[in-house]
Amino acid sequence: MKKLSDLGERKAIRLISDILSNGDAAVGIGDDCAALEFKDEYLLISTDMISEKTHIPKSMTPWQIGWFIVAINLSDIAAKGGQPIGLVLSLGLPKDTSELFLKELMIGSRECAKKFNTSIIGGDTKENSDIVLSGTVFGLVKIDEFMSRKGGQPGDIVAVTGTLGKAAAGYQALIHDINNKEIQKGLLEPVPRLKEGISLAKTKIVTSCMDISDGLSSSLYQLQELNNIGFEIMKDKIPLSSKLLEIAKNNVNFDVYEQGLHFGGDYELLFTIPPKKFEKASNLIEKEGGRLTKIGRVIKGDEIVLIDNGFRKKLTNKGYEHFKKSDFIFD
Repeated sequence: MKKLSDLGERKAIRLISDILSNGDAAVGIGDDCAALEFKDEYLLISTDMISEKTHIPKSMTPWQIGWFIVAINLSDIAAKGGQPIGLVLSLGLPKDTSELFLKELMIGSRECAKKFNTSIIGGDTKENSDIVLSGTVFGLVKIDEFMSRKGGQPGDIVAVTGTLGKAAAGYQALIHDINNKEIQKGLLEPVPRLKEGISLAKTKIVTSCMDISDGLSSSLYQLQELNNIGFEIMKDKIPLSSKLLEIAKNNVNFDVYEQGLHFGGDYELLFTIPPKKFEKASNLIEKEGGRLTKIGRVIKGDEIVLIDNGFRKKLTNKGYEHFKKSDFIFD
């Protein structure tokens, strides 16, 4: 009998989806958020969970843990172009957890929610042997502005917000005892791209979109499967984080592109858009202090190709996937 370690998270989700019904959901399992029609809007609902083993390094402060659980849930709303309207948090905590830990955890959660104009409106607490936190976020988006994972077409531009490799740099700083709080923040204090998501959604020109939580390569493979398309990605166009490049200065064997392509944890947005519309979207985001970068194009077929100095090679899927062995687990 197969185990979850054989299936991996993606196949496990497909198994669950085959069994469950989406009911009246306009968008169900398989996108960043579920969406229910609510007059001329979608009510967006998403949930995300973290555990001590896979997401919480020992040096992570309670405040950062609180920020993190809220930020990663808000990122799902950002990927659909929505405005968050509230979150509920469920806390599984050991009984010897200190009062101070709980207080700082909730302050971090509150500060992240407040930063993005929403609030924590409820939740649950239970005793658990390890720290396990789960968030559920609610948001709203106009139906005609909703950015689905489905819709990318051959010829579309592939683009990302921000830079990639911030979380990878933070991870390297932690495991090599590099005491640089700014670099570590790239991993421990992600920033959901809500402003960029809302602005892109209002243009109504994005053909598909998702957040890059599990790595660029993994995200491309997820879009490829949903849309029956392929991708050509230009290696030299990938916007690498300056923090990642800083980490690489003292390590000649450190492949920055390997980290930027596969590590994940950046919570940027990956999207497709018609070529003639990209400049409009880019100018809009730049005016708001953000950044969009064109990294490739959608192609026919199901290949995902990395173009490196004129050579074409298959881009392998090395992004993080729960239940499968990964190099990116916190000790």
